[in-house]
Amino acid sequence: MTMSFRTRLFAVAVCIVSTVLALVVSLGWSRVLSYEVERLDERLCMEARRLDRQALQEQDLNRLASDVMGKLRLGSTDQLMFRFESVAGPGSFQSAHWHTELNIDSLGWETARTRFGPANTGAARPVPPDQSSVSSGEPGPPGSCSVSSFESQGSTWRAVLYRSPEGRGVVAADLAATKAELQSALHRALTVVVPLALALTALGAWLLASLTMRPLNRLRDAMRGVTQKALDQRLPWRGEDLEFRELIAAYNTMLDRLQASFQQASRFSADAAHELKTPLTILQGRLEQAVRQSDKRAVQAELTGLQDEVGRLAGITRKLLLLSQADAGRLALNVTAVDLSGMLGELLSDAEMLLTGQKLTSAIEPQLRAQGDALLLRQLFNNLTSNAVRYCRAGGSIVVAGRALSDGIEVIFSNACEPVTQESRVQFFDRFYRGDSSRNRAVEGNGLGLSLAREIARAHDGDLTLEPSALDVVRVRLWLPKS
Repeated sequence: MTMSFRTRLFAVAVCIVSTVLALVVSLGWSRVLSYEVERLDERLCMEARRLDRQALQEQDLNRLASDVMGKLRLGSTDQLMFRFESVAGPGSFQSAHWHTELNIDSLGWETARTRFGPANTGAARPVPPDQSSVSSGEPGPPGSCSVSSFESQGSTWRAVLYRSPEGRGVVAADLAATKAELQSALHRALTVVVPLALALTALGAWLLASLTMRPLNRLRDAMRGVTQKALDQRLPWRGEDLEFRELIAAYNTMLDRLQASFQQASRFSADAAHELKTPLTILQGRLEQAVRQSDKRAVQAELTGLQDEVGRLAGITRKLLLLSQADAGRLALNVTAVDLSGMLGELLSDAEMLLTGQKLTSAIEPQLRAQGDALLLRQLFNNLTSNAVRYCRAGGSIVVAGRALSDGIEVIFSNACEPVTQESRVQFFDRFYRGDSSRNRAVEGNGLGLSLAREIARAHDGDLTLEPSALDVVRVRLWLPKS
């Protein structure tokens, strides 16, 4: 499946943006989670200090648990554990959801990554930079908080230990609540960011593709406009980027070579046809004179055959001269109002005398008129008519139909023939091309008639095309603009 450049650029842009978003979200998630854990540590430390100052009875534990749960933004009381161990002994207490298998002394406390101020400050403070790499694995000194992460009953917990002269307090929170809160916030952000990013990506990719394609479109349009009559056109390169300058320079260089080669070939054809025209005319006149002066039938017959060949060669020369003029854009037109209906009627009447068993049918609308060169248009119709008669099989039919359309005049020549392959049809308008069935001297022609007819049609801003048909039928369509 062929993909357009814009589509490919859009797909690549989406992939790049998606990858960048995934990396940003992944890295941002770890950083934000780390930041939220540090904030959680500060709140846990504050609550651990509160335990040290509490004188609680058994009935006050539920109230304390609810209060701490709200401050830590936990979803339920089973996501919270706290315990206070008094030095004196009688003042110890713990929450209803404390995991009995926990051993406070074996949790691997860290005292350097996050250390909080002494109890009498009433606030937490971060670790000084020079202590950020210390981790003793033991609780910090009295008046400070130590932190630890551990797994218990399938969940990851974050705990803070606060030590004071009266005892030590531990507050632990399930990290699932913090992660769930972050995931919810991230999901809400992504539902806005991702569509917006994709929309901006699509717009940016489209604008970038349009900007990138602009010089290529100019080059494409210039290539489409290159014809044998417009080989002198060049693309300007000023103001273009370096890469496109090189491309435009290569294109202009190619046109220079193409123009030089075409002009050389066209000039050779014109010069050769022009130089042959005079000696052929002289030779034909001399042969006619020799035929009149000779009284021997055998010599007259031989000279007449030579005269026919010279006439055929002169006809080829005339067509080559016209074709070379058309190639160079110098086919002179003596434009007048031409009655196409009358011209076709005359030519078809003459063609009926050349039929040998074929059937000629015409359907020409009256008053078909066009602006053009009467002599060249007569040659065009004569070429098409003689071609239809010449290659129509015995007993076949020839149909010529002409009508006025909204945008011009259409004339269709259709004739039955021997089967013609699609490969041969592609070469119908090639110069000097003759199908296999016509490669003999019994069938007149030189393979220039259709090519010259198309050039004459195009010189009149029209066209001559081969229409789809059965293999044993040839349909040629002529279109000319209205007068």
